[in-house]
Amino acid sequence: MVELSESTKQDIMQFQTMQQQLQIITYQMQQIAAQEKEIEKAIENVKKSNKGQMFRFVGSVIVPKDKDELLNELEEERKSLSDRKVLFEKQELKLKDKANELKKKLEEIEKTL
Repeated sequence: MVELSESTKQDIMQFQTMQQQLQIITYQMQQIAAQEKEIEKAIENVKKSNKGQMFRFVGSVIVPKDKDELLNELEEERKSLSDRKVLFEKQELKLKDKANELKKKLEEIEKTL
């Protein structure tokens, strides 16, 4: 059995950590996509409505909202989600690049064993 250097062991642990981080980012991006769909549907329904006043859940309380005010809030939420999505995409890209570099390094080490 071949003994791995401490450096190689650390690289393997780092690679595994990166894989876990990528899974977390993927999950978070899926959550954002689901929230985006919900907001899109809500915006669509609010726009279709001919009522001036609507209601919205704020925590566990239903609060009356003006239609325009509600649309503005939903648009802000959509923008916020879009911004978060962009940040996660950037994180994912950087992490994938680093993980691929580390994977190549580990594959080279494996060839020498």
